[in-house]
Amino acid sequence: MKKIISIAVATAAVTTSAMAANMENPLYLPSAGDVYSKTTIGLMLKVTDSTDNQRLRDNNGATEFPIWRPVQELGVGITNRWAVHGMVGYTYDGDVDRKGFHLGRLGTTYRIIDNLDGYVWDLYGDFHLGGIEKMKGSLNLSKVKPGEVVFNYDNYSNGRWGAHVGTKFGRRWSDLTASAFVEVLRTWGNHNNEIDVSELVPVFYGLLPNKLSVDLKSTWEVNAGANIFYQMTDRWSGGLGFRYNYHATNGLDSVYTGVPALIESAVDQLVSKYKNMEDHFNEYIFNLTLAYQFRDGIQVAWYIEDTYDNGARLSANTTDLKVETGLRLNFVF
Repeated sequence: MKKIISIAVATAAVTTSAMAANMENPLYLPSAGDVYSKTTIGLMLKVTDSTDNQRLRDNNGATEFPIWRPVQELGVGITNRWAVHGMVGYTYDGDVDRKGFHLGRLGTTYRIIDNLDGYVWDLYGDFHLGGIEKMKGSLNLSKVKPGEVVFNYDNYSNGRWGAHVGTKFGRRWSDLTASAFVEVLRTWGNHNNEIDVSELVPVFYGLLPNKLSVDLKSTWEVNAGANIFYQMTDRWSGGLGFRYNYHATNGLDSVYTGVPALIESAVDQLVSKYKNMEDHFNEYIFNLTLAYQFRDGIQVAWYIEDTYDNGARLSANTTDLKVETGLRLNFVF
């Protein structure tokens, strides 16, 4: 009997140890001196919906595939409770010629509570690196409604710097982890953008520059989610998760680029239509992950995400279908 109990305890200890070091576990935090890398190659299928923006661009109901979404994350444990980390993500959608960085964060996490009766509580803060790349877009004449002007995004950056502040909390059992998080994002308005208005130049008697920069407003956004993660063996693990993202409405304060006085009033009138761009949207993301540990420090994971969304009438980001799947290769050095 004692032998059976000893084997059971040893097996539980191995599984718990594997779970704590599992880089796919939502509560993973590198130990002091550990450097980790997570490299993701994602592939997305998207079918656009019928917002006014999509209809005016004659893009409603369009299928966009393949959309490539690589992401790289790096981090290092300063102590067993404190880590620094960063990640960048890039999207390439050849069907609409939209490409650029969709993700950029650099920050730190501190573990306030570490395994107190299985409970864990983290606080974290990240710089939002949207300002690394200009927001690029264009004002185009509608293909389906003469006289209407529609805004089209050419990349995925908002061009703004900002800051995330969030908290993550959860509990570990012998082979199960449950966790949740909530975070807010503040972005600071600037003129780090480039809007192609070449189609409108004839309307302004040829006096309008082909490209303009505008002063964008600051925004508040919020994300939240929850996860269940299960360590099946010392090598196999998997999880289910849900995430909610609120993407704020963009807005223009003024034109930053100088224009001739003769057309200044007309340009201001055009910009006034975009004080509120009516492009906010909500995402509800469900995900499944399955991971295999080759050996200590080397892991591969497959994931799939199904996103449901809704948004304002001029959103260019809402869909009837959005599914992403991919592989992630994780290392600890």
